[in-house]
Amino acid sequence: MALALTFGAGVACATDVAQGLRFVSGQVQPGKQQSVEELWRLLAMPEMVSILHDEGVSMALDADVDLLGHEGGQRWNAAVQAIYDESTLSEEVHAAFEQHFTALDLPVLCSFYKDDEIQLIIAKEVAARRAFMDLEFEQVARERWLRGENSDQLDDMIRDHVEQNDLIELNVMGALNSNYAFLSALSQSLPDEVGHMTEHEILAQVWTQEVDIRGDTTEWMYAFLHTAYEDVDPVSLERYVTFSASPSGRALNTALFAAFDSVYLRLSSDLGRLAGKMGQEEEL
Repeated sequence: MALALTFGAGVACATDVAQGLRFVSGQVQPGKQQSVEELWRLLAMPEMVSILHDEGVSMALDADVDLLGHEGGQRWNAAVQAIYDESTLSEEVHAAFEQHFTALDLPVLCSFYKDDEIQLIIAKEVAARRAFMDLEFEQVARERWLRGENSDQLDDMIRDHVEQNDLIELNVMGALNSNYAFLSALSQSLPDEVGHMTEHEILAQVWTQEVDIRGDTTEWMYAFLHTAYEDVDPVSLERYVTFSASPSGRALNTALFAAFDSVYLRLSSDLGRLAGKMGQEEEL
């Protein structure tokens, strides 16, 4: 399961998928609904949405001074909590993901992810993702990876996994698109007399971040995956990586990224509008 791996959005940091994807209304065939819900649970999607919520709220609350130029106080807290409402996030991710289920081979996916060893890998991914919310833990994991404190076999499998699923590029593009959504909403929320950034100016500012985002994303990704997979049985991990490169695995990866992306873009835009409005109110 190759999920978008850094949740939240800010002026200069956000790491997740995007390429301007939009979803049209539609419904899963009734006969597939049970498989849809089964796969949702097997992929630990409720837990991943919970992480999206917790990390997004934490990042946004901590960024009030950077985004507003002053402490946001209770108004900022309440508005951020509303933007990241967990039940709304769950409904949005589920609805977006559901649009792609009709194109997936649900029996094949459910059969593979039911396997006990594969479920253990999913659980380790979720646990590592939770652990990385502790910045000190994350930094230690990054330093361990940079020092090369893992077996060559594990490192090779992880590199294959990252390259086969294009995880670095997808996350970098997501970060850039999330930042674009944030800055666009921020600019549009300001009054005419203050002035608005042009699309060219926004793009220029976003692209100045690309090199730093790519470096940080690469380091984060490998540190995270080594943390998640360091105790996984090599045979099981090889099965997992091989399946991710299969047609069904690739289709699932696309659906997962797209589903979360639609939510990240909404969160980025909402946070940008909030920052623009509250920042301008303080100046007035």
